[in-house]
Order: sequence, then structure tokens, then C-alpha cells
Amino acid sequence: MEDRALQELIPHNNCFGCGPENESGLQLKSYWSGVGVSRAIFLPKPWHCAGPKHFVNGGIISTIIDCHCICTATAAAYFDENRKIGSSPLLCFVTGKLSIHYRRPISINTKLQMEAIVKSATKERFVITCDLTMDDKLCVQGEVEAVKVSFSWMGI
Repeated sequence: MEDRALQELIPHNNCFGCGPENESGLQLKSYWSGVGVSRAIFLPKPWHCAGPKHFVNGGIISTIIDCHCICTATAAAYFDENRKIGSSPLLCFVTGKLSIHYRRPISINTKLQMEAIVKSATKERFVITCDLTMDDKLCVQGEVEAVKVSFSWMGI
């Protein structure tokens, strides 16, 4: 298991939700267990609010779930190839489908925990499920279909 966040291991990551190279982004950090599971913790800030200032915006929630799952798919693909995350040739995944089930509102300034699990995998496509909890209560469930694309998709 790597001590560094998955997002730090993926080169050229400018993503708004999780890219360490995007100073204006959410800076999500996910950690790979090495067995098809990754975990992340996120602390929403007051400016991540919905209409009511004490709840997190649903788009922010879906963004962190999406990013956490895409990084999990990336880690799983490298793991399946028995390679270090970020090694060449680079592997790149994008969201083919995102499904979010909001179960309860999420309070601002409360630590959120996410656990993503590889549900199914092929060389070209991963399905990742994600539970987001707050104070040990399930708040949101997500599922992402991550599709492999050529690294040239990054435009680098």
C-alpha cells in the first residue's frame, strides 16, 4: 500500500475534484488498499454549500464520488497489470456513467468518509461502487463506470 494519495501518483492530474495540480480544486485524496478498495476523507468547506448554508452542494458530492471512483479504477488497472501507479505506459480512465443516490443531507464542516470498491473489471472498463458516510451514517451511494481512454485524451 502506497502512503501517497492516488491523485499524487497519476501524472498531469489537473482535475477540479482531485487534481493536485489544480490549486482552485477540491484537492480530494484517495488511498488504495491494494485489494480492490480505496478510501478517502473529505472535509467540506463553507463555500461548498447548497442553497442552505449548512448543507453540502449535491454537485460537490457527486464530484468527489466521481473522482474517488475514477482514481480507484486507475489504481485497479495498474494493480491488475502488476505495475506501479503512474508508470509508463500511462493508463487513463474517464467517466462513462455516473449514478448517485442521495440518502440524507450532508452537513458542512463535517468529515466525510468514502469507500470505493471494484465491482467488476475488464481491461477497458471498470464498475466502481462508492459509499459516502458522515458520522458512520450512510449518506450517499454512487456507482461509476470508468472507461479506459488513450492518454492522448489528456491533450499533452
